[in-house]
Amino acid sequence: MHIIGAILCLLVAAAGWYYMFYSRAAQKLSGIESPQLNQRRIVLRRVNGCLMVALAVVIYIGIGELRRENLQPTDLGLFAGMMFTGLALMAGMLVLGLIDLRLTQNLRRRQRRDQDDPPIT
Repeated sequence: MHIIGAILCLLVAAAGWYYMFYSRAAQKLSGIESPQLNQRRIVLRRVNGCLMVALAVVIYIGIGELRRENLQPTDLGLFAGMMFTGLALMAGMLVLGLIDLRLTQNLRRRQRRDQDDPPIT
């Protein structure tokens, strides 16, 4: 069971690392989005990747506490704290994802409005 937990943590950390440093999807929108909004989107995605890496660390620590042979009540408290922290990190990731989604909806709305209203010449 410990190997499965470690593999899960490694996959979550790798996804966060990729999202932080190698994902260029937000930068490709720089041609059609204002620079301020695009920079905000890039920062949101990098923070989200950082939260994913932190989530991997928290899950690994929590699983490590359960693997102890002689569990003490404080160990279970640490496990519960780590899992609560994991839930808080996932909630933060969800909020950042929803903000990114809202930025995308606003961009699509602006593009549709610009297509519907051709420039007056």
